[in-house]
Amino acid sequence: MTYFQILKRVLFLFPLLIATFTTCKGQIYKYLGIEDGLSNRRIFRIQKGGHGYMWFLTQEGIDRYDGSKIKHYAVFDGSMEVAPQINLNWLYTDSRHRLWVVGRKGRIFRYDTARDRFVMTYKLNGLQDDVTSGTVNCTYMDSNDRIWLCHGDSIIRYDTRAGTTDRIDSPASNDITAITQTDSTNFFIGTSNGLLQTIEKEGVLETVVGTYTDSICIPVSELYFHQDSKKLFIGTFKEGIIAYGMNTTSTIIADGPLQNVAIKRITPFGKRQLLVATGGRGVYKIDVDSLSARPYITADYSNYNGMNGNNINDIYVDGDGRIWMANYPTGITIRNDHYRSYKWLKHSPGNNSSLANNQVHDVVRDGEGDLWFATSNGISLLHSATGQWTSFLSSSEHLKGDDNNIFLSLCEVLPGIIWAGGYTSGIYRIDKKKGTVEYISPSSLAGISPDQYISDIIKDSGGDIWSGGYCNLKRINPETGDIRLYPGLGSITAILEKDAERIWV
Repeated sequence: MTYFQILKRVLFLFPLLIATFTTCKGQIYKYLGIEDGLSNRRIFRIQKGGHGYMWFLTQEGIDRYDGSKIKHYAVFDGSMEVAPQINLNWLYTDSRHRLWVVGRKGRIFRYDTARDRFVMTYKLNGLQDDVTSGTVNCTYMDSNDRIWLCHGDSIIRYDTRAGTTDRIDSPASNDITAITQTDSTNFFIGTSNGLLQTIEKEGVLETVVGTYTDSICIPVSELYFHQDSKKLFIGTFKEGIIAYGMNTTSTIIADGPLQNVAIKRITPFGKRQLLVATGGRGVYKIDVDSLSARPYITADYSNYNGMNGNNINDIYVDGDGRIWMANYPTGITIRNDHYRSYKWLKHSPGNNSSLANNQVHDVVRDGEGDLWFATSNGISLLHSATGQWTSFLSSSEHLKGDDNNIFLSLCEVLPGIIWAGGYTSGIYRIDKKKGTVEYISPSSLAGISPDQYISDIIKDSGGDIWSGGYCNLKRINPETGDIRLYPGLGSITAILEKDAERIWV
């Protein structure tokens, strides 16, 4: 196809695509998997670091995505490469946009931008790369860029700014599973058996007794404190999400569908909404004020551009509003709400109610809004009201005057009357309402030499039809049948009206 033919197709299809996008529901999804360079489909954490890179913490290590390609990183303790499964479990970005990785064996790594590698900055004493020495149960980066390492009955806090550590006694008798803060001294601590409200005084975490949190005696998986509303959102393993208002004594359990499903992550989505990643039911959206919860992103396996899974380990919303999801076992799924979705039409072998052929040369929308496709195996009509297909002139049908099924151009010459040209010497006339096909042979065009093919047919603003092919250019009045030949023009690939007096050929 020549440049001008391509240009003609683009100029024609662009408004059609815009119209299609704006009438379709849904969003645009992008998928990143093993074939795109991901080191593993199991993704634990997603973060955006400095310079706009997206970082994924996988079962096989750290991956960096720059928008076009993925780079894998290994980490070392001295000269020894550490096993990612137990040494790379949490991912954080501090207030200076530096990237930090923390593992269950108490190692902390920082990404060195200048050397493009990870450097180990701290290692918790006493934890070996075995089963018996134990692991870090939970980590947290606070507003002062300190990384909390919760291990046994103590918490080690590593100050990423100063490179120093301090130790505080754990206020919990059970394993710590989640931490969040309301300000620099007040913290909520979730455990395997409940929730504690604490306050830090002179390096000691004191439990605040007599609050509603005393009655929460179920495993906590995730915590998020919404500053504007002063509400604490508590993710559990079975009871859904509990919303605890700091200024009230009541607790509201979010809608039932979030019960009996693991809450993996709670993250802000705008000022008054939250997104909830679940282990089996996709992503929910919660209104902070009404506390209503509804499904927001769920699997749609019938759509070629739909969500491709419901097991979401982590979720991240970037500054442009894109939603990044760690979607097991697929990999990374990115949703962009700024663009509408599309519907993919393609040929289904053995199915007459589908596009006749995947090689499409022209598309037109007729006066009733139905779509016509000129393909390498006939012509397909898609009825917009019913979604049903009708096929004309395909290989399964008898063609009069020519055995070629390849069509290059379509034009609605009169309401419900379609002319089609292709690798034929003449033109086919299709009556949409009657469902009939008529072949206009070269002999019927008195004094006009036949073409080897018809590559383009257009209707100008005056109602005349222009047909261009290998041998000549013709202007035809579809009502009277009068024809004018323009000699000296051959190998025509595209025709476009410039104004009422001129056309481009």
